Amino acid sequence: MMPKFSKKFQEIEFKTEKNEVTIGIISDTQTTAKIQDLHKEIEDIFKNVDLIIHAGDVEKKEFLQRLEKIAPVFAVKGNMDYGDLEAKLPAGILLKVYNWRIGIVHSPMSFWIGSHFNQVQEIVAEKLAKKENFDILIFGHTHHPYLKEIRGDKKKILLINPGSATLPFIFSDKISVGILKIKNDSFKSEIIPLKN
Repeated sequence: MMPKFSKKFQEIEFKTEKNEVTIGIISDTQTTAKIQDLHKEIEDIFKNVDLIIHAGDVEKKEFLQRLEKIAPVFAVKGNMDYGDLEAKLPAGILLKVYNWRIGIVHSPMSFWIGSHFNQVQEIVAEKLAKKENFDILIFGHTHHPYLKEIRGDKKKILLINPGSATLPFIFSDKISVGILKIKNDSFKSEIIPLKN
């Protein structure tokens, strides 16, 4: 049985006249001292994006403010976001781009105990994406990059976890971000390892 997502999704529509929308995806930016060193590299990767999605555990609102200088930012609340961030950020977002439904959560699970197990997160993410009829589901929390296309009812669904931009889950993982390109009739994504 799938844990129920306990919060309502905030609905946002991103309107554009462009033929393609490029989205930068980032998550789990803890260890903010390291983010200062990484910011130039992230800036370079995101320099041509139309918007940025932060999948939670922002930790410092100043980091969101720096991202907002690059492009508009949509962020969700993570389990490490307290104070102003906890009050300001929604638990989930339904972002509509063209006719695509993009779900954004920090974790697809409604509770944190055991939720860092990557395989469990991925199974629940798949179920949540199908249940909510998402075309794309973006999530974070595990600090482990994950990119998989699955079959839903009569359509493909893309699951994206960009990994952590500062703190990988295990030593073999690299710190990373993601890029998502969306057109009226297609979408594709990639995970980009960071050098630092």
